[in-house]
Amino acid sequence: MSLMLRKGEKVPMKGRTVTVTATAFDCLPRVRDRLIEAARTRETMTYGELRNELALPYLTQGMGWLLDLVSEDCFRRGEPSLASLVVNASTGEVGSDFDGDAPSERDLVFAHRNWS
Repeated sequence: MSLMLRKGEKVPMKGRTVTVTATAFDCLPRVRDRLIEAARTRETMTYGELRNELALPYLTQGMGWLLDLVSEDCFRRGEPSLASLVVNASTGEVGSDFDGDAPSERDLVFAHRNWS
């Protein structure tokens, strides 16, 4: 599976620019694959679970920008945002920086059948 993002690309989002770093570029396919698996089984996972399971080199509190890139990749594919599946362990909700209505987006993710 190839990403719809390029290494080194500068992506404008939420009033700032996020760069697709080499590390993010290497992690994004694994994150995407794991979240597609979660979508197919209709589950959510916490930031910590995602980080630990995939041995991501990010702090759980700093994963929002990586998930923003996941959302951008989904957007470019015409898919709902897989980032809506990643929630805070204590609240069970997406982070406050999530752009949109997470429960509605999650319903779209669970209903989507054509993950590429």
